[in-house]
Amino acid sequence: MKIKITKYDVIWNWVGIIVSLFSNFLMIPFLVLYLDSDTYGLWNVFVSLGSISVLFDFGFNSMFSRNVSYCWSGVNELKKEGVMQANKDAKTNYLLLGKVIKTCQLIYFFISIVAFIGLSTIGTIYIIYVSKEIFNMNILYAWIIYAIGVFLNLFYGYYDAFLRGVGEVGTVNKIRTIAKVVQITVTVVLLYLGLNLIGVAIAYVIYGMIFRILCKRAFYSIDDISMNLNKKSKIDRCDIKQIFEVVWYNAWKDGVVSIANYISNQVTTILCSLYLGLTATGEFGLIVQLFSAIAQISGSLFSVYQPSLQEAYARREKEYSQRVFSFSIIVFGLLYVIGSIAVIVIIIPILKHMRPQMTFNISVLMLLCVYQGVLKYRDCYACYLAGTNRLIYYKSFLFSAIVCLLLSLIFLKYFDLGIIGLGIAQIISQLIYNVWYWPRLVDNELSLNFTMKYKKFISVLQDKKL
Repeated sequence: MKIKITKYDVIWNWVGIIVSLFSNFLMIPFLVLYLDSDTYGLWNVFVSLGSISVLFDFGFNSMFSRNVSYCWSGVNELKKEGVMQANKDAKTNYLLLGKVIKTCQLIYFFISIVAFIGLSTIGTIYIIYVSKEIFNMNILYAWIIYAIGVFLNLFYGYYDAFLRGVGEVGTVNKIRTIAKVVQITVTVVLLYLGLNLIGVAIAYVIYGMIFRILCKRAFYSIDDISMNLNKKSKIDRCDIKQIFEVVWYNAWKDGVVSIANYISNQVTTILCSLYLGLTATGEFGLIVQLFSAIAQISGSLFSVYQPSLQEAYARREKEYSQRVFSFSIIVFGLLYVIGSIAVIVIIIPILKHMRPQMTFNISVLMLLCVYQGVLKYRDCYACYLAGTNRLIYYKSFLFSAIVCLLLSLIFLKYFDLGIIGLGIAQIISQLIYNVWYWPRLVDNELSLNFTMKYKKFISVLQDKKL
């Protein structure tokens, strides 16, 4: 079945991402207002540790999303690497889709259990350690609630991947918008009622539950998926084992990439809490959130068109891939520059007015701005390669992450560079290889250079369609 990305999907993708990220902006003033500096810094540690759930996912989310796209496009067989070519008029392979869904459900059951055990034991010990100067039982209760939220998000975390796989990107973001509005409302109300960190954690759990439940309902209502899946023959253990072997071939590489990204982005927050204290961690985490949000908004076209790019590769439609990729990468660059200027000129002064003790060193702002832009630029090209079922970049990502970690430790411990040292370490680690090699590889494969991208970009604007 043809995956169609409509204006509805594009618009709701923008709305979903903006609401999702704006909700973080919107909650920041309330968090800063109702939580003291140390408690706000601790919340950033919560978020960083919660991001470990991505590591327990170990690449299965994106891998299953891609394989659902291939099944939806009509491929007869899933390959460990690359994609079997599908006919342009091929129909959805529901038998293969059913096998993928069943395998996914079993895998996520075990992943969520392991993640919860890790967060509730090692994570709890770490939270108690870093908060020893302000620790009380409410902090522990808040952490337990947050860990439960992470567990639930993982346990039902595959339905949004299924929706993205069949091209229902607009639906996913519509649901995310609803869930985020609820989260913001609950967060503000519970903070006002004096629940502090516990209130923020409860709101996080409610967001996850609403998002996953609505995604599940939406997926099984598409084109009679439930009925068509039930018509197919029963899926046995051999089918699940076969699908797992195919998926695992690249999933563990995706997992390595997730670990690398975690080290490159989130471990620096944890290092900041260890060496510089919770107050500095709060400021560092805030700046990272701001520029990371701008990067996500700027690169959102890659997210919305990812399923159709995967289908285009399966059907070997190179011209379409060139147009989508060229338009998306130029839009990313333009929006990131504009958004970053807005953060520095508008958002930061507002936050400084609200919390005068926050310094917001201009050097730190510029370093983290450059890093988040470089990281997302790299990810745009990696995203294309992943869509072709070739995760050939996993080794270089891991190498860069290790370099980032080592340089961060050296700059913090021996050179006393503080947050500036973290920013320098992050940028150097990506400039070594990833930020230039993978873009060159993809551009060569798609027969693109800057001039060609610009022409494709203008062509899309003139045609008013991709």
